[in-house]
Amino acid sequence: MKDKKRSKLKIFMSLLLLFLFMLPVRGKAEEPQKVVLQLRWQHQFQFAGYYMAQALGYYAEEGLDVEIRSAFTPEGKVLNAPEEVASKRADFGIGAIDILIAEDEKTDFMVVASIFQRSPTEFFMLENTPYRSPADLAGLKIARRRDDLLDIELQALLIREGIDPSVFPFCNHVGNFQVEDLVMGKFDVVPGYLGAISYYAEKKGVKLKRIKPIDYGIDFYGDTIFTRRSLALTNPELVEKFRRASIKGWEYALNHPEEVSRYIVDKYYPLAEDKQEILEFNLFQAEKVKDFTLYPVVQIGNINPYRWEHMYTTLRNLNLVHDNININDFIFDYESIKEERARQRQKLVNIFTLVMVVLSLFALTVYLTARRTMAELKAAFDKQLEENRQKEALIIHQARLAAMGEMMANIAHQWRQPLNNLGLVLTNLEDAYQNGELTPAFMAASMEKSRRLINNLSRTIEDFRDFLNPRSRKEVFYVYEAVTSVLDLMEENLRFHNIKVELNRLEMVCAYGYANQYAQAVFNVINNSFEVLKNSLRRDKKIVLRIYREQGMAVLEIEDNGGGIDEEIGDKIFQIYFTTKEKSKGTGLGLYITKTIIEQHMGGRISWHNTEEGLCMQLAVPAWGGHEDGNLQG
Repeated sequence: MKDKKRSKLKIFMSLLLLFLFMLPVRGKAEEPQKVVLQLRWQHQFQFAGYYMAQALGYYAEEGLDVEIRSAFTPEGKVLNAPEEVASKRADFGIGAIDILIAEDEKTDFMVVASIFQRSPTEFFMLENTPYRSPADLAGLKIARRRDDLLDIELQALLIREGIDPSVFPFCNHVGNFQVEDLVMGKFDVVPGYLGAISYYAEKKGVKLKRIKPIDYGIDFYGDTIFTRRSLALTNPELVEKFRRASIKGWEYALNHPEEVSRYIVDKYYPLAEDKQEILEFNLFQAEKVKDFTLYPVVQIGNINPYRWEHMYTTLRNLNLVHDNININDFIFDYESIKEERARQRQKLVNIFTLVMVVLSLFALTVYLTARRTMAELKAAFDKQLEENRQKEALIIHQARLAAMGEMMANIAHQWRQPLNNLGLVLTNLEDAYQNGELTPAFMAASMEKSRRLINNLSRTIEDFRDFLNPRSRKEVFYVYEAVTSVLDLMEENLRFHNIKVELNRLEMVCAYGYANQYAQAVFNVINNSFEVLKNSLRRDKKIVLRIYREQGMAVLEIEDNGGGIDEEIGDKIFQIYFTTKEKSKGTGLGLYITKTIIEQHMGGRISWHNTEEGLCMQLAVPAWGGHEDGNLQG
C-alpha cells in the first residue's frame, strides 16, 4: 500500500515539475511578429524561397509577418544588407563574404542558413580570348572595381595561383557589367553573378569562356541568411521560426520553378512591357539556383563551420579582415542556445543528489548503448551470415568487435580524468559544508564545473555510439570530420604516451561512401601507429596527417616516426591474420579490414611506403563528384 502511495506521489511531483518548467514559455496567442528581410539585389528567382514562404503562409504558420525588401529603393539607391541589419532597419539579411567582412568590424552577426552551397561568382571572356590558365590574365584587361565583393574571389584565385592581384588596375565603371563590355572591347574579362551575363550572351549569340573560382579551390558559400547575434541570443525562437519557414519555402520553390517564376513576374513586375523576357530570365536563373544549392543532395541551409572558417582565413590572407573569428559564436545553433538558456534558468539543486542521478543515468546510457550496439552488430552479422556464409562475413564481424574493444579502452582513458575531477568537486563541497563555508556562489560554481565534466563524459558516449552505428547507405562526408572523430576517441591515450598529432596539410575534401566504415579504417591505421609509438624510446613521437584532393580522389596520409616496415614482409601486411604483434595483442585483422573497406566497399586504394623515420600509409577514396576541378556534382 505504501509503495502505491509513494508511486503516485512521484507521478504527481513529476507532473508538477513539468508544469513549472513550462510556465516561462507559455503565453497568450499573440499577433504575428513583424520582421524585415533585406535582399542583396532586385526581386528575382535568386530569392524565390522567401517569396514562397510568404505566399504559401509558411511565415504566417510560424507567427511571422515578413516584409521582403529589394536592395533597390524607389529613388534608385542600392541598400547594403549588412548595414541594414546592423542598424536594425532589417532583422535578417542575405549576404555571403560581406557578412565576414562586416563581422571583422565588430558588427556581431550570426549566419542562420547557407542557401547557396557554392558561390555563383564567375568571370567571363569572349570565346576567342587567348586564355588557358590564370597566368594568361597578365595580358588581359580585367574589369575590377575597388570594394567589389565579386573581386574578392578573383583576388583569392590569383593569390592561390601565385599571382599578385595588384598588377591588375581597378576601373571606375558605373553600373552592372554586361556582355556588351566584352563585345565592344571595353574589357577582356568581366565578373558576373548567378549567370546573368551568360544568359544575355546566349540570347545575343555571343559565345563565351568562363573562369570559376571553385575550379581553383576557392570554395566560398553564396547567398546566406544572417541576423544580429543580439537578436539570435535574446529571441532564438524567432530566428529558428524564420529559418524553418524559409527552408520550407526554398524546398517548394526548387520543386516548382516554372510556377514560382510566373509568381515572381506577376507579383513584382505586373506592369512590365517585357514580362515574357523577365519570365525566361527567371526560369534560366532557377536552373542556376538549383545547381548552387546542391539540392536535393545537400540539405537546404546546411552550414559547415570549417568552410566559413576557411573563407575567413582567405580574407585575412588578402588583408580584408584582421581579427580572429570564433566560429561557434558566428553560426546560429538553436539547440545550443536553448540549452544555454535552460542552464541559466535552472535553480540550484542538491549537488549530491544531482551527481548521483546523473552518474546513474550515465551508467545506464553506457549499458544501453553497449547493449544496443552489440545487438545491432549481431543482427547485421546474422543477416549477412544468412545471405552469404562466406568467410569474409565472419572476419568483418571479428574486426568490428576488436575495434570496439580498442575504442572502449580509449573511452576508459578519456573518462578517468573527468571522474577524478568530479570526485574532487564532491570532496570540496563536503569540506565546505562541514566547515560552514558553503555559500551560494561556491555551490553554483561547483555545479557548473560538475555539469561541464558530465557533459564531457556524455560527449564521449555519443562519439562512441555514433562511431559504431552501422549505416548501410552511402552518404557525403568530410574526410576531416571522420579523422577528428577517431582522434577524439584516442585523444587521452595519445596524450598519455606523449604522442603528438600534426595536421600539416588540410583541405576540406568531401568523400562519398560509408562514413562509419571509413572511420573504422582510419582508426585501424592510426591505432597501428599508436601501438608502435607507445613503446618507442623516442622523445619526439608524432603522427602527421595530410588531407587533400588529387586526381578525383580524397586522399588521407598517415605518417609516423616509429620506424618503417621490413621490406621482406611488405607483401604480407594486408593478408588476413598476419600480425607482427604478440598473439595475445594482435588479431591480424586491422589492415585486412582496412584494405577491404577502402578498396572493395568504397572503390579506393590503399598503399604504403617507408619514410626516413617511419611509415606513411595513404588511403585514397573517390571524392564527391570525382572531378579534378573540385566541383561538388551529384
